[in-house]
Amino acid sequence: MTADEWLPPEGDVHVRIWLAGIVFDYTATAAAARNLIHDWRQRRWCAIELICDTIDDLRLLPRLPCERLFLGS
Repeated sequence: MTADEWLPPEGDVHVRIWLAGIVFDYTATAAAARNLIHDWRQRRWCAIELICDTIDDLRLLPRLPCERLFLGS
C-alpha cells in the first residue's frame, strides 16, 4: 500500500519518524505528510510510519517541525 492510498485527502495524520533508533511522533496535515514521503523516497534518511489506528489524541502531539516547508508555502 502506498502513502497516497492510505492518506486521507485532507486533515491531520499521525507521522512517526525513526532517526538513529529514536522515535519522534508528530501531527501533520495529510498534504505535508504526502510531500514528506515524496521527498523521503528521493533520499531515505530515516524510517517513516503513518499510524492509522492510534489511541493518541493528535491534538496532544507536536506538529511536524517545519511543516510549512512540506506544504510548499
